[in-house]
Amino acid sequence: MAWAGWWHNEVGLLTEVASARIATPTIQEKPDPSHSSSNASTQNDNQAPGAAEFVVDKGPTATLPAPTDTNPRAEYPRPWMGGTWRLRDIVDYELMATFALFETAADRREALLRNIYDVNLNTIALGKEGQLGFSDAKKSFAALIPIEGQQDQNEVIQLVEKLEMAGVNVKRAIKEFTQDGESYAAGTYVIPFDQVFARYAKDILEKQTYPEVHRTPNAPAEAPYDVSAWSLGMQFGVKTVFAGTPLAADLAVEDVNTPPPMVLEASSTTHGWSFPYTGAESAVVVNRLLKEGCNVTFGQPHGDDPVRVYAAAKREAWKNAVAGFTVTVKPENNPVRPEVTGLALRMPRVGLYQSWTANIDEGWTRWILEQYEFPYKTLHNADIQGGQLRKDFDAIILPDQEERSILDGQTEKAIKAGQSNEFIPTEYRGGIGDKGWKALVDFVNQGGTLISLGSASDLLIDKLPLPAIDLKKTLSREQHYAPGTILSLQVDTKNPIGFGMAPHTYGFYINSPFFQLREGFSSQKVSVVARFPNDEVNASGWLRGEEYMRGRAAVISIEENPGKLVLFGIRPQHRGQTHATLPLLFNSLYWSVE
Repeated sequence: MAWAGWWHNEVGLLTEVASARIATPTIQEKPDPSHSSSNASTQNDNQAPGAAEFVVDKGPTATLPAPTDTNPRAEYPRPWMGGTWRLRDIVDYELMATFALFETAADRREALLRNIYDVNLNTIALGKEGQLGFSDAKKSFAALIPIEGQQDQNEVIQLVEKLEMAGVNVKRAIKEFTQDGESYAAGTYVIPFDQVFARYAKDILEKQTYPEVHRTPNAPAEAPYDVSAWSLGMQFGVKTVFAGTPLAADLAVEDVNTPPPMVLEASSTTHGWSFPYTGAESAVVVNRLLKEGCNVTFGQPHGDDPVRVYAAAKREAWKNAVAGFTVTVKPENNPVRPEVTGLALRMPRVGLYQSWTANIDEGWTRWILEQYEFPYKTLHNADIQGGQLRKDFDAIILPDQEERSILDGQTEKAIKAGQSNEFIPTEYRGGIGDKGWKALVDFVNQGGTLISLGSASDLLIDKLPLPAIDLKKTLSREQHYAPGTILSLQVDTKNPIGFGMAPHTYGFYINSPFFQLREGFSSQKVSVVARFPNDEVNASGWLRGEEYMRGRAAVISIEENPGKLVLFGIRPQHRGQTHATLPLLFNSLYWSVE
């Protein structure tokens, strides 16, 4: 995207073009010039200028009414005035923008290279002075990633890998050092800001803070157009520190040319092996052991120590499970008999619902399951409607999707109303319907675990007698709004769904549910797995109505006896970036086979 180029001192070009219906032209009436008007004053603050003109889809042959947003202005200098818009126009538009950039770069090659060279010099000079930020109250000379006090060393390694992938020069301390009065162990990662990509490193790691902008004195604060937080350390659950004074001139560091491999501290036991379950990468080893047919058990929590995994694994199975990890063998502090005190696991049989209505969250969920080696099967509407789901599945995941879309999908009613394309083949219309919903209820009643992500949780709350309400649905946009924000979380790490989590961490939230518990049936056991703190909910980004979220539940589990439900308000796997909260999703799958 454009910003990645800018912070790398490069030219960034972002183009957005109105779509045609694949290869079918869009035809729109031209406006009457005698009735000039503009909807700029009422433009949705999350909608691009002119976007409303292409929202309604009445089929490939329908002519759209004339555009109404036709007054030129700074952010929309040449409004679309109707006519015919083809696939060829999209290609031409992109070619013109691209070749304009190429021609400008060729014509002004020397000037561009000189300017970029000067920007690089300026970045290094400002980094040495700790003044990279445009309006920072405090100076920042470097970012430090300690190796001590981290929840998961593998996420530290992942963070360093992502920074190096983006061209950031990462160094590692050879010996212990002191910075700003704090001691840091040898091995601490150091990212000096006197480098050409320092602005990128600073931006990707720091907290995003937005000013309150009001168009009029009494108007609500304007929300950012897009996702407002991307602090990667928070999303990975990795603590980062900014150096407020210059690094010592004699600081002994070495370049990190290649990130180290994943690490695992393990102990040999009479039963096989044990290791601490500290995060998402631990789940990879668990899944490999289960695929090898090993007996795998979660031990009981001991104080503040992470839960341990016990595996009765033979030499070859263990070798296959830890491939790609550097294993350090250490004595175990709390030897136990896991077969007596632990939670026995088997590989969960996972179904992932895939609607015929395009769903980005489903794609990311699928990718995450694959990356962390969870076998799964995609379930379409007919698969769910066929029933008898418990025979083949222990857990079914409903990705983030609105309730009505899950139930109805592309409906005949919507097509007749012009809200959906009439040329959608019959087999790709509709949702799970009443028949599919009944099959999901039967699945739970027969002991299955139903996991809902984000907005899909409203389906469970609205159609089941659950002891919870979605507070988000009770608030207007003027009261509460989050375009994509990183929030502080408190986690019950003694709950099986909270295993491997830090007690205080961060989650990604984007206008999805948050919960208030209420009275339920005596047969139901409700647990708050993760909640928002009583103060300072917003950790990074923009949030309106923070006060409504304080102390509320972010993730809840409900034991229905025999079935189970897990409702996520946060997006635990958002765009594959939220490594800190991935264990919550993975543990929900393990919990399904308890």
